[in-house]
Amino acid sequence: MNRASIWAYAGVASLILAVAVGSFTRAYGAGLGCGPDWPTCKGEIVPSMDFATALEYFHRVFAGLGFIVVAYASYLAYRLGGKARIWAFATILALTTQVLLGAVVVWYHLSPPLSALHTTLAIVTVALATGMAVELSNAKPA
Repeated sequence: MNRASIWAYAGVASLILAVAVGSFTRAYGAGLGCGPDWPTCKGEIVPSMDFATALEYFHRVFAGLGFIVVAYASYLAYRLGGKARIWAFATILALTTQVLLGAVVVWYHLSPPLSALHTTLAIVTVALATGMAVELSNAKPA
């Protein structure tokens, strides 16, 4: 495996973790565990934690980590060119939209249609990130 595919698979793992923690957050009714604040949590970078706050906070942490790792993998993919560049563009576009949509979901107090769209786009984003990782596994180093 090349360096780009390692970063891409690490990004996929981070995104899957963010989705898993996000589903627990929703299932436990903790979607506003950080209050209506975004990107801060209860107005702080690291707030005092109860169960609901911890679920929402760590959903955001894993999503942020996933964003950073996938963004770096996308940069490496973009440098390779070809199909990897297309996967990188689609992945980073979906991921950026997903992060912004997550903020909107919080600001609109977990509106069911927005929450459903956020969950649906999470699946699409993981699928695109996985496609990029597979493409990078098959790519020749630049």
